[in-house]
Amino acid sequence: MKLEKLAYFIDLYETRSYTKTARKNYISQTSVTQFINALEEELQVRLFDRTTLPIQPTEAGKRFYQDAKLLLGQYERIKRDLLRMEQAEAEPIRICYTSAIDLQILLPFVNQFKHRHPEARFEVFWASFKDASQVLWVDKCDAVIGIDFDEAYTGNLRTLVLYRGEYQALVPAGHPLFERPTLTKAELYRYPLVMMAPEVIGQSYDGMIQHALQDGYYPHIQRTADNFSSELFLILTENLIGFAPDNYDLREYEGRMRRIPIEESHHQFHLEMKYRAGENTALARFVEELESYLKNE
Repeated sequence: MKLEKLAYFIDLYETRSYTKTARKNYISQTSVTQFINALEEELQVRLFDRTTLPIQPTEAGKRFYQDAKLLLGQYERIKRDLLRMEQAEAEPIRICYTSAIDLQILLPFVNQFKHRHPEARFEVFWASFKDASQVLWVDKCDAVIGIDFDEAYTGNLRTLVLYRGEYQALVPAGHPLFERPTLTKAELYRYPLVMMAPEVIGQSYDGMIQHALQDGYYPHIQRTADNFSSELFLILTENLIGFAPDNYDLREYEGRMRRIPIEESHHQFHLEMKYRAGENTALARFVEELESYLKNE
């Protein structure tokens, strides 16, 4: 017996008509008759008294009707749940990022996650520092990775801290501080700096100013850059000091630029992932396993 065909029995019980049951299920009257006969043979009971018109259920038919409705309801619920699960597994996880470092931090976990869940699909999009706070607002992605989010857009979102670090000084070869193992705050702020433009990094620009003031100095920002590559170019060509996260890979600039820690500085950051809970089942599983991964790191 195919469970979905129990609908034929239920409809016949409720309509007392082979014709109406056939029409309701878009099958022939003969098909309804054949199913009821086969069902009675399988159960070894008579479900309907066919000697009267309209037909009437037997006592066994009345009992089976209650069980059949329950069974069919459970079967339909299971089918819906499985379909939702399949759709959730097929639903992509859309992640916005602000720099290559974001993806580098996430990559080891994503590789493990894909190994456990080969059906998982990821879509990644770049967003500027300034726009990062708004990408979830406009539904461009399911999660966004960045720093210094605007609470006006992200105050009601969930937060997962991916990395806690500090900004270090980027010092070019030939600069008086190039050989120093660390820099004091007095040494750092004695020299002109280059930073990303405020229209590019948004609140992060004001944040860097505030960190400098907390260090006890107002920074001498001589130049601003539209992107990080431009900032690196200005550091190297104009002998300026810039800033980069402590996990930024400088191997391609080896010998030409160094990343130097700043002693007792307030230039620290939290790399965070902001996300909206309850809208993407695949994301929920991703976040749950990512939290566990981060705790064990």
